[in-house]
Amino acid sequence: MTKVYRLIVIVLLILPCAGISKQLIQIPGPRSAYDISHDYHVKLLKLALEAGAKDKPIPEIRASMEMVEGRALRELVKGQWLDLYWLGTDKEKERQLRAIRIPTTRGLIGFRKFQLHRDTVPRMDKVTTLEALQQLVACQGTDWPDTDILRQAGLKVTTTPNYEKLFDMLQARRCDYFPRGYHDHSKELILRAQHYPDLVSYDGILLHYPFAVYFFTSKTNEELARWIERGLEKLIDNGDFIQFMQSHPLTRHIFPLTDQQNVRYFQIDNPLLPSETNYQNPRYWFKPTDFGIQLSAGDN
Repeated sequence: MTKVYRLIVIVLLILPCAGISKQLIQIPGPRSAYDISHDYHVKLLKLALEAGAKDKPIPEIRASMEMVEGRALRELVKGQWLDLYWLGTDKEKERQLRAIRIPTTRGLIGFRKFQLHRDTVPRMDKVTTLEALQQLVACQGTDWPDTDILRQAGLKVTTTPNYEKLFDMLQARRCDYFPRGYHDHSKELILRAQHYPDLVSYDGILLHYPFAVYFFTSKTNEELARWIERGLEKLIDNGDFIQFMQSHPLTRHIFPLTDQQNVRYFQIDNPLLPSETNYQNPRYWFKPTDFGIQLSAGDN
């Protein structure tokens, strides 16, 4: 077989695979059987792809194995086994990856309610300042940006790389509280009530820092990133984005937004957020005032 003939054969074998790969978006699998956030983001992704398609065929979305965030990030940077994932943003991720800077839940994840062991409730009731909260220990994921955000605010944090083990830690009282997104804190415990009967949602405190989950692709996948970006903008323009939030099990229970003006409100900075992030823009982000929080002059 001549070298030219062998080259032609190799090209013919590669071309069909390349065509198929363009019709496939690889994402990580759910973190657990209770991971309704995975379903939320897959469905939002499909809506964005459809809205931004410009008559192009919609790629298949295929979930692979479960991955902890650190590994998913590494695989996404390489762009070989993963094409897209949704991650809490920070400067380093936005340096390594192509961020689609439209918050997938309008920044709800930065408004934090607590999960507690029921025996911790009396102690948490006495927390009236950030300094008092600094005496307690939060639990978070090892690779989550929240861990660094909390620590840089002087809050104590213990971690594990496994999402489900965080509930085990709280049940065993290896930490005092588990800060969760505004839409997560009660829903997660309802789903796990049989396994963790001593865990409760605590509504008396709202901890806030500007934070968002974005869709990310590798930097070499600009076409896909622009497609999703275009689609999300259309979903916002026609009202389908907020309608999706109001209908999906992950977020529908928060609407209408609950007045939080009588809770203890603690605001901390997010030094990991890129300085150009416009979290004041109501087109994409919820603000404290949407929850009835009255801010003093100079507060964000």
